[in-house]
Amino acid sequence: MDIPFKVIEKRFWSIKTIPKFIFRGIPRVILILICYIIALIISIFCNNHDKLLKWGSRIKLFFFGYHNIDIRNEDLEYIKQSKSQIIIAKHSSYIDILLMLYLFPDAKFIASEYISRIPIIKKFGENKCIYLKNEFGGNLTSTIQKELDKGTKIIFFSEGVCSSSEYLLKLRNGAFVPNLDILPVHIDYGNNYWVMGEQDMVLHAMTQITNYRNSVKVRVIPDYKITENDKKDIEIFKENFRKYYSDGFNVKLSEKTYKDHPYFKLKI
Repeated sequence: MDIPFKVIEKRFWSIKTIPKFIFRGIPRVILILICYIIALIISIFCNNHDKLLKWGSRIKLFFFGYHNIDIRNEDLEYIKQSKSQIIIAKHSSYIDILLMLYLFPDAKFIASEYISRIPIIKKFGENKCIYLKNEFGGNLTSTIQKELDKGTKIIFFSEGVCSSSEYLLKLRNGAFVPNLDILPVHIDYGNNYWVMGEQDMVLHAMTQITNYRNSVKVRVIPDYKITENDKKDIEIFKENFRKYYSDGFNVKLSEKTYKDHPYFKLKI
């Protein structure tokens, strides 16, 4: 059965979670805020913002309970060897952003416009995000091409919304319009970790910071090399890439799109 969206059934706040939030969640939030303030101060005097973002992201991941990131040497080698400017990553959590900043500190993100309204993210997002005109779309072809012409690497969460690590949704067009090779990245939080469904960002973050420890696995395979057939038809390109991704990471291909997601349905 094609069920790529996991939705948590019970709310975060309960008698059992309050002590976890007080004794584990609040201290972690304070540490994350201190880390952010220090990073802002350092950024004034630091010329190498990419390195600051890389290690700042890793520290924040630690405070979120991600003490270890399961990524192999061969995955890091594929990243090092990749010539692709386009990167497509699986999207299951907002934590994906910190992971990708850690792995690709020199890249930019295609992001929903509402991200720019979040105070704690806004400052660092100014030079790292290319914003969609609204939450579910935006014509960015010329903007993306200008960045590619400058040699910029661009990260796409091409599913458009968060879905289970076990599935890959139908992909949106943006990453495929430039007709370039693509580096695939798979982020897997495992069976014991829920992904974004109808939950908002606060609930999602609170659940993670109250867990004693969170786990994540990142896998990378070699660049997908675009073919002549791919260049003729974007739908063929997308499906060929999805098949390559599915075979490489052993994930199921879903026939659903971002419009089937519970969050999107709440917006229309």
